[in-house]
Amino acid sequence: MGDGGFSRREAIRGRLLGGLLNTLGESLREVQEGFGVGPKSPPPPLPPPLPSAPSLPVLHRPPGAIEELAFVAQCTRCDACLRACPAEAIVHAEGFFGKAAGTPVIDPKRVACSLCEERSCIVACEAEGTGVLSSLLEPKMGTAMIHPSRCVVYRGDSCEACFDSCPVEGAIYGKGTQPMVDAAVCVGCGMCVQACPVEPGAVSIVPISTRPAKPETPAAG
Repeated sequence: MGDGGFSRREAIRGRLLGGLLNTLGESLREVQEGFGVGPKSPPPPLPPPLPSAPSLPVLHRPPGAIEELAFVAQCTRCDACLRACPAEAIVHAEGFFGKAAGTPVIDPKRVACSLCEERSCIVACEAEGTGVLSSLLEPKMGTAMIHPSRCVVYRGDSCEACFDSCPVEGAIYGKGTQPMVDAAVCVGCGMCVQACPVEPGAVSIVPISTRPAKPETPAAG
């Protein structure tokens, strides 16, 4: 064939070359997919999430409080602990706390737990027979947290309010320097929160999120 056209031989050669390129392309895609570098088919859809366990807010409970789910379920809202508290530190949980509404809590920014020797709230609860506050449990309510950005001592000023108010020896240390909290000693009474003179407060209480179950009452005799 003359100039400007393709000979029959060139046409056959083009078809063979095109077929070879297609074959090589398919082989390359197979190799890429085998090594995880090429385009793949979309992954199968994920299974629906399993239903989660019911959650409750982490509240600042009075000393000796049992595990939260049992506490909410077994507390009769009798108010015996509220009436017995000599410091009037125990109040009702607000309605927005859902199922926990009306149960006893402590707001240390208002009034802190005084850690009275009698443990009056526990005695009153056990006398009612509910026992959601137990004398067999440690009075651990939470742990104090110092916020350095708010504490005047961290800015170079003098203040010993948290040291002087703390009823538990060694819970707050570093007097004369920067206050620190020993989480193993602090029980979370909130006296330091109530005593802190700055606003917003430089100390807060982180309530314990996991408490023990109600202990078995020892058998008489």
